[in-house]
Amino acid sequence: MKINKEFILKAFAGLLVAGIFFELGIWQLHRAQDSKRAGQVKVSSQVARLADLEVAGANQPAAATNRMVSFSGRYVKSFIAKNQSVNYGAGRKVETLEVRLMKLENNQGILVVRGISGITNQVIPDLVKVVGRLYPRQSSDVAAGDMQSLSRIDPALIAGVDNLELFDGYVVAQIEQNQIGQRIVANRIPAGVLTSKVAGFYWQHLTYVFIWWLMALLSLSAPFYNRLRDKVGI
Repeated sequence: MKINKEFILKAFAGLLVAGIFFELGIWQLHRAQDSKRAGQVKVSSQVARLADLEVAGANQPAAATNRMVSFSGRYVKSFIAKNQSVNYGAGRKVETLEVRLMKLENNQGILVVRGISGITNQVIPDLVKVVGRLYPRQSSDVAAGDMQSLSRIDPALIAGVDNLELFDGYVVAQIEQNQIGQRIVANRIPAGVLTSKVAGFYWQHLTYVFIWWLMALLSLSAPFYNRLRDKVGI
């Protein structure tokens, strides 16, 4: 039996290209699943102790992100964070936020966003209980930074301040109370659930899955089509 080397080479090339198209389809299928999950984020509404969700000096666990947490301590340093995008539900606005470093027990610390900067030099000397939502640290600068201003809300920027061991991420405070339970006034910002951003939409990714897998089928059929065309003399 005569082996048609040209046909075998074409078939092998077709399999190789089809495999690439198939993997691209699988990739787009995963992107579609990620896109769907991103719009279905469910976070526990129960308030947990900060120390029960993450450990100071370590990366923030995924399970801790977006959780409502509570903790108590004293504010030891104040900062502002400019050019911060705040989601008000009906739209976003760029604000300058007041951020304070709170010293907790065991010489630990965490950054707390109290709200929009405006109550100048508000002195809070007492022990404060905070309830707020926990977010991961910001990874990109949005403003110029100096001794009083943070270029992004990231505990890495203040490492070494007061020799505190810092928790990763930051908390947007929703409630602050003093030792006798009185609420402390601040110009609060919403603390919505942070969702993952996946490029594209669910059905868009599924369309790409269909296209890539159709291309895979065409690649597999191409060697046979050429052979059939040669036989019938098309």
